[in-house]
Amino acid sequence: MIKIYFYLIIFLFLIDCSLNPNSKFWTKEKKILVDKNSTTVLLNKEKQSLREFNQNFKISLPKNLKVDTNQQLNNDGFINFDANLDKMSKYNFRTITSFSNYEPEILIDKNHLFYFDSNGSIIKFDNNSNIVWKQNHYSKQDRKLQPILFLGKSGEDLFVADSIANYYVINKNTGELRWKKKHSSSFNSQIKIFENKALVIDMENQLRCFSLETGELIWSVKTQKSLLRSQKKQSLILKDEKAYFSNSIGDVTAVNISNGKIIWQTPTQSNVLFGNTFFLKLSDIVSDSDSIFVSNNNNQFFSIDLLTGVINWKQDLNSELRPALIGDYLVTISDKGLLIILNKETGQIIRINDLFKNIKEKRKKNYQPTGFLVGKFNIYLSTINGRILVINFKEGKIEKMLKLDNNKLQRPIYFNKSLYIAKDNSIIRLN
Repeated sequence: MIKIYFYLIIFLFLIDCSLNPNSKFWTKEKKILVDKNSTTVLLNKEKQSLREFNQNFKISLPKNLKVDTNQQLNNDGFINFDANLDKMSKYNFRTITSFSNYEPEILIDKNHLFYFDSNGSIIKFDNNSNIVWKQNHYSKQDRKLQPILFLGKSGEDLFVADSIANYYVINKNTGELRWKKKHSSSFNSQIKIFENKALVIDMENQLRCFSLETGELIWSVKTQKSLLRSQKKQSLILKDEKAYFSNSIGDVTAVNISNGKIIWQTPTQSNVLFGNTFFLKLSDIVSDSDSIFVSNNNNQFFSIDLLTGVINWKQDLNSELRPALIGDYLVTISDKGLLIILNKETGQIIRINDLFKNIKEKRKKNYQPTGFLVGKFNIYLSTINGRILVINFKEGKIEKMLKLDNNKLQRPIYFNKSLYIAKDNSIIRLN
């Protein structure tokens, strides 16, 4: 019996990932499988799609275009990345049961990555994906709830808000806790940091501004809330000492960061009744100059003037994915797999390609997109059934489909010449 307990302890110790910062817990790199069944379907004689537009028009990115990623504006632009993506490794942890209801993001901070595991432990990885430290600041009871963590960075601080109404600050270098507080409502939101302030939206549709030093509430902005709401993560951006954020009923609001006073508010839904926004899902809001861009799953895509809140243009497009702004182009992918490229100034559609037109109808629902990045030549699209689609940007056609898993993948991120993708029980690295 003593031996059994001994081996059990060793086993649990190994699967929970050692706290030794020099240990490596990434699986050995292996070749990525190509989804042969899907590829066979895709290589059949192409079908015509009524939803496509100008589909044979070839688009190239300008040669002098600069890589200009701005996380404060949610603007990924394009990344100077081109790889065969034939190798994969994983950092595994116990499955997070409620993971599919949220959209947590891997945080990039210069030469490090930050993420969390199934019991709320925050993990810091270095440039080579080795663990620098792993720290947990939850009680045994809270660990069982498997909190989903949302992360923001500022100087030496890492601000954390979670799905069980905690928020706290830890030291980025050591993982040590500076302070921790309990909020009246849980969080499901991006986090932005401005000077000594952390901004985050709670489940009551209120933008909260907390002091990074003490955790005290500095101000809050209340917007209309619905009794029923989707689990879609809320989004915000910062520019010129102003915060712009969306809520669960489709309002976009601009506020002054110094005092929380509302500058303007633009509703995107004309008839907000009890329960009718439960299925509304908005994309992240993005900006790169004088406009905000946001879309939803209600067949609406908006360009909103940053200064006044006036709607510049509106298109009938259905997408809850973060769009990409690249030069004069606005790139998005619809929930049905339409790759859409628009002129960002006018909203005019330049090209639409149906990425899923040669996938059998009954299987299309399994390929719902979850997020994408635009690379040097290709678009990398993740799906709910564990696939990564490599799409030729110039022609709008799928080059190959990679099978990483069978469950939902989050939007890929780029770090140190590799793509990283979070899922319910691991972080996947592709190169």
